[in-house]
Amino acid sequence: MPKIEPWEILKSDIVFHNKWVTIQQDLVKLPNGLVIDDYFVNVRPEVVITLPITKEGKAIMVRQYKHGGKEILQEFPGGVFEAENETPAEGALREMREETGYHSDEMVYLGKVFDDPTKDTNSIHFFLAKNAIKKFEPEPDLTENIEIIEVPFDEIPELIKANKIKVCGAIAIYTLASMHLKK
Repeated sequence: MPKIEPWEILKSDIVFHNKWVTIQQDLVKLPNGLVIDDYFVNVRPEVVITLPITKEGKAIMVRQYKHGGKEILQEFPGGVFEAENETPAEGALREMREETGYHSDEMVYLGKVFDDPTKDTNSIHFFLAKNAIKKFEPEPDLTENIEIIEVPFDEIPELIKANKIKVCGAIAIYTLASMHLKK
């Protein structure tokens, strides 16, 4: 069985950058000696997603238009956070507050996953917000038009099966939260 080794980065340049996207072009050498001179990587900020659940067992979700997918999608609150200025937990609380107005004093870190590690540099940090309560008015940014909905936590698997929830991060965080809550 071959030994798996990381690629060697011989050169790396930012070839495009604006406030929405940064593209990096890497010159890499694979362990088998092959050199690839145009391997493009999306340099992306870290992301948090939070699954807020009320003491009544309702999951707080958001519906909003996502331009990349060209659909109105149902998911859990989340977004990017600046790892230099806030912890993942602080970012999760801020995003939940901004998008839904909910707060929790019982934040549980569920773990970190990669969305697309082939081409993206970031990871997604998942949090369960137990006993979430509506404490603030939502403050979405100017690009967001958000509908806040309450869904019984136990009904989420049926929504996934019916393809009503189809964002991979929403399905992943639901799975992790379910495992945590069954403990």
